Parts: sequence; C-alpha cells; structure tokens
Amino acid sequence: MTDQTPSSDTTGPLAGHPLAERALGRLRALASGNGIEPAAIAPAEIQESLFTLGGVMEISPLCETENTAYPGGIRGKDRKTTGSFAELAQAVAAHQKHFRETPDWVAAATEEIKAHESQGWGLENAKVTLPEKSAVFAATEICPSCQGRRMLTCTQCNGRGTVTCTQCQGQGRELCYNCGGRGENPQQPGQPCHTCNGTRYAPCRFCQSRGFLSCPTCQGQRGTPCAPCQGTGSITQEVAVTCGAETHFKLIAKDLPSGLRRGLERAGIENLGKGYADIKASPPPKDEDDEPHDKPPFPILTYQAVLPYAEIRMNFGRKKAVISVFGKRGAMMGVPPFLDEPLQRWRDKLRAAAAGKAALGDALDARAMRDILALTVAGRGRIEPLRKLYPFGLSEGAMKTMLADMRLALNRATLKTRAVIAAASAALCAALFYLAMMTGFAAHLCAGLPAAAGAGIYMAMLAAGLTASWGALNFSTRLVLKKRFPQLQFAMQQKIGKTGYAMLAGIVAIFILMMMLSPAKPLWLGLLLR
Repeated sequence: MTDQTPSSDTTGPLAGHPLAERALGRLRALASGNGIEPAAIAPAEIQESLFTLGGVMEISPLCETENTAYPGGIRGKDRKTTGSFAELAQAVAAHQKHFRETPDWVAAATEEIKAHESQGWGLENAKVTLPEKSAVFAATEICPSCQGRRMLTCTQCNGRGTVTCTQCQGQGRELCYNCGGRGENPQQPGQPCHTCNGTRYAPCRFCQSRGFLSCPTCQGQRGTPCAPCQGTGSITQEVAVTCGAETHFKLIAKDLPSGLRRGLERAGIENLGKGYADIKASPPPKDEDDEPHDKPPFPILTYQAVLPYAEIRMNFGRKKAVISVFGKRGAMMGVPPFLDEPLQRWRDKLRAAAAGKAALGDALDARAMRDILALTVAGRGRIEPLRKLYPFGLSEGAMKTMLADMRLALNRATLKTRAVIAAASAALCAALFYLAMMTGFAAHLCAGLPAAAGAGIYMAMLAAGLTASWGALNFSTRLVLKKRFPQLQFAMQQKIGKTGYAMLAGIVAIFILMMMLSPAKPLWLGLLLR
C-alpha cells in the first residue's frame, strides 16, 4: 500500500516544499555564469508529497551441503562422526529435517536480517547463514580399492616382486660378450675363448645368472601404494551442512506517480535506505486464532519506507519542463539540457578558437568553459569528470563537442612553442647522432661486445633522445599554459599533439639514416642485414 500526504499545489513561495526548494537551488547554481539568469529558472507549479511504501519479508529455510573426500582419517575439529558412509548420509538428512521442522531458526534468521543495512529492506533471494545451526559430519571407511592393505598388487610383476631379465630372457646366460658367441678366442684364433671356454655362452651380467630382476615399478615390494587412499588404507568423507534462510521480499505499492516509479527503478528498491527514505521494520501482527506456522515461507518482517517526492512544472527561461525530485537525497529526473542553448555563443567561439580563427580567451567568459579548461589541463578532460560538475543541464553531445574543441584550442594556443621545441629537439638529436655514428665513436664503443649488447647500446641512445625530446616538449607546453592560466592546476603530462608525434617519428628516421650512412657500422647491424 502507499500512503500519500500531499502538499498543496502552489505557484507562490517555496515554503513547505523542501524538495522543490533544494532542486531549484541546484538548478540555479548550475545556471549562474552560464548565459541564463538564475531567476529565469522558476517553478510554475509544485506537487510535493510524502509517500509510504509497504514491504513484506518472507523467508524459507535453506540447507546447503558440500561434500569432501580425502585419504586417511578425519581431519579438523568439531566434526560429528558416524560409523559409515551410509550412517553419514542418514545423519545429514536427519540434521536437515530437524532444522526445517524446528521453528527456532526463524528468530535467529530474523536477527541476522535486521542487522543488515536498512534492516533487510529490499533483500531478495539473499542467503542468511546461521553458523550455530550448521554442522560438519564425517565418517571413515576402509579403502575399497586396497581393502585396508594400503598396497595394490603391482601390475608389472603381478605381485611377484621380480620380472624376467630382458637381457637373457630368463635363461641366466647370454652370448659371450668376449667372443661374440663364436666360442673362439679373438686374440688367438683356433683357441677356445677364455671367458666362455668355448661354450659360446657366459653368465648373464645383468641378472647375475638368476634369470630375473627386481621389479622396477614396485622395487621388489610386490605392490604399490594405493592411489585412492594414498597408502593410508582408509578414506574419509565429510559433508558440511550450512543451514540458514533465503529471503523473499515483496513491495506493496499502488497508485504511484509515474515519475516516482521511474525513481524507484533507477535507484533500486534495495537502495532506498541509502539516503532516499526512512525505513522502519516490525514483526507482522499476530492472529491469536491462527495455528503456528510450520510451512515457510511466511512473513517475518513488515516494512514502511517513507520518502518525499515532488513533481515540478519548471520554467527554464522561455522553455518549460516537468521535472521529478525523488527521495531525501533530492535525485532529479527529467531535467532538460537547459544550458545547451544559452552556451551556444561561447561554444561557437570555442570552435573558432579550435580552428585558429579566434582567441581562446573569447570563449572563457562562460563558467562552464572555464570548468572544461580546468579539467582538460588537469588531465581529466573526459565526460565522467564533467558530468560530476554538471549532472544536469548539458547534453552528452554538447559535452563531447566542447571537450574536443577545448583540446584543439589548447593545441592551437601552444602550437608555435611546440613547433620550435620540436624542431630544436630534432636538430639536437641529429647533431648528437652524427657525432656518435659518423665519427665511429659508437662503433668503437661496441667493439668486442656481443651483438645483442651492441644493439642494446644503440637502442639506449635512441631511447635517450626520444625521452629527452618528449620531456622538453611536454615541459614547454605545460610552461606556456601555466604562464597563461596561472590559477589552474596542471597535470605533469600534457598533450603534445601531432607536432610531438611527428618530432618523435623524425628523430627515429634521423637515427636510422645516420646508422646506415656511418662509415663504421656495428657488428649487430651487419648480422641483421644479412
């Protein structure tokens, strides 16, 4: 339900209309210094009311389980143990059933919900955990894979601990390694081999004539540690039962103005307690004739959210608009871009300055232009920072245009300085590269060094030239702007424009040219050109 306490419609003073008064003050503050007289913004008609929105919180019990299995015995403390996995499942089911059927969880869940911001207003599908109602159950059983023996029969030797010798194939002897199985002494033809005595066979050196070797998999142990239980002989299963409640919030509101509904959608029902409305929570009224609730969900809290709302027919000079003011925070909706047209003459001057047809100072009589200038030189010339200064009154298209034109105008204002510094930096780099390369100094410096080290020295030379030139250009740009606008805060890094990028490209080209023309080319360059 909604309870409406309307204020009288008025076209007179704003007494008794705090939302309208606050909104009018903010709009006039934005208008000041921006081409429209603050007094030209005035309310023609005000409808301001207090609305009371109702809400009901319902909850349902929630039991979530998490299963874990690990080798060995039970780990950790405060586990409720059972004798087998079957008993474990029964204990978990019994715990869940007992929790759902015992109503004392409702009071505990209610306390948790009321401790939440706004006493739980608007919480939908939220999970409330009750640690005191939760538990961890565990049971240990003999490993079904090894039956508690901790070992599994070795698959390579089938539990014998030995395998047939691959050298002699289990015969215990091999072809004589001295005579190659011929039976004749290689050093004394016609004489029997002194190793095999002419039999052509010698005892197997690999198995010492036994015909078998120790199993390489189990090392003669006849078995390998059981992988499922990791050689412990048992496996433990744990089930963590997390008990709590799930919330279900229902808003009760009828016959709301369309602007108020838009405000609720924009702010979000769950956020009304954050400065929009005063919220009170109370248990639902009890009916003594009713039986106790035993099938949740059922109401546990009822809410009242009281918030102001105003609709104002506002005059913006010759234009009219209906704006909405929502909540104690005074959030405004429906405000037209009333500053776009009054600022048009300064926007035209700014565009002319960006094109080099006018001075930038001609566009700075408007406060909005000065604000955009301050944001741009501070490195914050984007839509978001500007929107914080002008949350109303300027369209996004106008903001984008003014920000772009301001950047271009500042580039124009520093163009001559940047061109001179860029040319000087490029000339200085050319002179240094000439001295380093054409005299052979750089090649001499790299003599005897690996190719990678030599290339690193050359690249460091180029990087030093680019960094110093960029720094000089950035510093000079900042210095010119700071001299012209001493009252502003400047970012350390300023836009160097196309002139700066052309300078950097030129320095790289000069570096490559000098390196190719140098009489003593470095070793790494020769390897690269092959």
